[in-house]
Amino acid sequence: MATPYDVVLYGATGFTGRQTAHYFAAHAPAGLRWAVAGRNRAKLDRLLEGLAGDPGCIVADSGDPASVDAMCAQARVLLTTAGPFAKYGDPVVDACVRHKTHYVDITGETPWVRRVIDRHHGQASADGTRIVPLCGFDSIPSDLGTLMVVESLRERGTATKSVSASFKAKGGLNGGTMDSAIALGDSGDAAQLGDTLLLNPPTHQSREERKRSRDRRTVDYDATRGVWLAPFFMAPVNTRVVRRSNALFAQRGEGYGPAFAYTEAMEMRSKAKAWGLTLGMGAFEKAIGSKLGRRVLARVAPDPGEGPSEAVMDGGFFRVRLVGEGEDGQRVLGVMQADGDPGNRVTVKCLCESALALATQLDDLPGGPDRGGVLTPAFALGLPLLDRLRAAGFEARVEPLG
Repeated sequence: MATPYDVVLYGATGFTGRQTAHYFAAHAPAGLRWAVAGRNRAKLDRLLEGLAGDPGCIVADSGDPASVDAMCAQARVLLTTAGPFAKYGDPVVDACVRHKTHYVDITGETPWVRRVIDRHHGQASADGTRIVPLCGFDSIPSDLGTLMVVESLRERGTATKSVSASFKAKGGLNGGTMDSAIALGDSGDAAQLGDTLLLNPPTHQSREERKRSRDRRTVDYDATRGVWLAPFFMAPVNTRVVRRSNALFAQRGEGYGPAFAYTEAMEMRSKAKAWGLTLGMGAFEKAIGSKLGRRVLARVAPDPGEGPSEAVMDGGFFRVRLVGEGEDGQRVLGVMQADGDPGNRVTVKCLCESALALATQLDDLPGGPDRGGVLTPAFALGLPLLDRLRAAGFEARVEPLG
């Protein structure tokens, strides 16, 4: 039976949700049927007053499973910004799997994603339903940037031995992101963040794979890039996603390389700043791990629904440089970058273009229309999404390194 909407945006009245709704209003192709959804009709009506086009409106609340079920039944693709996902995401994903509705979100909560994999990967795979979490700044630049480098090396005749990614970024913090971090500490799930193969299938959790999948804990100078490299606070999310992508491709005989390794770092201009960032990250991890620390963070962080000013979001940017080495010793440099605050502007663009790829290009996506499961952006959306992001303003290129 045909669904009324091609895409439904759930969580549309939150800080990120409002940005997402306005992006959709500006970029949805002619004829696309879409709707905003949330739990408060009055807030949805106010949002609709400022939106171009004629989107539909659905009232749904994750605390009311029947309303969520009805929402997902009306959509071919459901995108959601309603986090923390460990608190509010299960009913939405459950309903999407029941109704064979494709799904994308902006979570960075990998322990929750692990549980979603365990519950739904088999059924979604059998049904050809793409459940694709982690479609924001966590973790599309890392995942698609790595795929771009791997494909470049493959075109040069070699499998990939390693990819080392390093980030430079400027932006602000919204309340939803901090709320998710605090909720992760409250749940006790933060301990799982240390598992470097958390999202891998059991077939790709060998001792050898763990040895080459260690998190960066130190500071060092990188002569190739000409910068100091420090631990990156999103690496415990992004690296797990890239490793799952490789494992999913490997299950189909299309893995990145027989001994593929992936690492991430933050670029800093001086050794002192690199160590300052490292110590600051350690302090934040300890704060998230204690009740007192989480209470302090909750007091100083923006409230859920709040975030940076328009000027801060417009003035932000990110760049990731990915050094790839082939099994034969060839090296390439991949660069992906875009203007806009990573946690807001970039995240919204990544999320919306992911949903639009599912809604308008399903036959062209990796594996064709029947590929399903709890997947990564690279495995589910791949190079067609990279092309969409380029058209939306991302710069993404690969060049040889001497």
